[in-house]
Amino acid sequence: MISIKTPTDIKDLARGAVLLGTGGGGDPYIGELFLQAQLDKGRTPNIVPVDSIADDALVITIAGVGSPPVMLEYLVSDDTLLEILARMETLLGRKVDALISAEIGGINSMFPLALSAMTGLPVLDGDGVGRAVPRTEMCTFSIYGCLATPAVVLDELGNSVVFETIDDLTAEAVLRSITAALGASLFGAFYPMSGAQAKATAVRNTVTQTQEIGRCIRTARDGSGDVFAQLLGYLNSRPGRCAHLLFDGKIVDVTHETRDGWHWGRVTIVPLTASKDVFTVDIQNEFTVARFNGRTVTVMPDLISILDRESAEPITAERLAYGQRVKVIGSSADPLLRTPKALAVMGPRNFGLDEDFIPIEQLV
Repeated sequence: MISIKTPTDIKDLARGAVLLGTGGGGDPYIGELFLQAQLDKGRTPNIVPVDSIADDALVITIAGVGSPPVMLEYLVSDDTLLEILARMETLLGRKVDALISAEIGGINSMFPLALSAMTGLPVLDGDGVGRAVPRTEMCTFSIYGCLATPAVVLDELGNSVVFETIDDLTAEAVLRSITAALGASLFGAFYPMSGAQAKATAVRNTVTQTQEIGRCIRTARDGSGDVFAQLLGYLNSRPGRCAHLLFDGKIVDVTHETRDGWHWGRVTIVPLTASKDVFTVDIQNEFTVARFNGRTVTVMPDLISILDRESAEPITAERLAYGQRVKVIGSSADPLLRTPKALAVMGPRNFGLDEDFIPIEQLV
């Protein structure tokens, strides 16, 4: 089973989380510092398989909510996470038995681990998407029958809101309103579920995958190997999954805008050669669609990751800038995200795209 005991373990985990986060989920740097602070105090997170918990256990998610660029400006304290946990337990009238990530991307993969280190609560080796997504209902927990509420959210000033809705579309609308009103950056506890529900709805082994991805990049880089060849080899070794190198070039234009509590934008990449090819990636917190000369080559819910072309370090959407030399990788989503039921919630049309989902293995 995965263990996180050293700064290298944390950096591997963060690196893999950014890749799976597809540009979103928040920058992991603050989460790295926060988790490292727990290790410095002699505390380590307890990560366990999803199937190891009892069916009647109480499981919740802990996550940051809002615009990733705004979240970069805020720090989180031990007191914030402990307060969220305490308020959720008061609301539900019982102790929480385990934690799980709502999404595995960026900073949101770090908070449950840090809270586990502080409290001893186990973190399940899985999450609700196998990537990052911009909306509450775009989550396997929600898609397959668990409600995001009752929920508790808290900002860095101590403002808090408890809310409960009849469905997760309404929960998303309420959460966006609260987030916009409180500065576009919140932390919260969501998706109270039983152990049986977690087993039925979670995307499995994603904490382990983040560490393995990060370690793969680091060891290939340290060994002067072909980092991208080894990374693609790992990604393609996962049963039923595939990954492809989509483009290699330099960023010649990138737009960033914070609107309605989200980070919106587009990045344009051209080859390093004299070719007239153009590659674009749209952003709605995460990378939603990649197009080569206007033709879609990867689209939600499949994963698009942008990496530094020399170091293979994955880059979050808010850190993309003019002149960066990058490579773009596309990879297939977990099968739980590709069912008709899931695509009705997180297919391309849910992002305002006038196209249907086609798997990356058919597009590339």
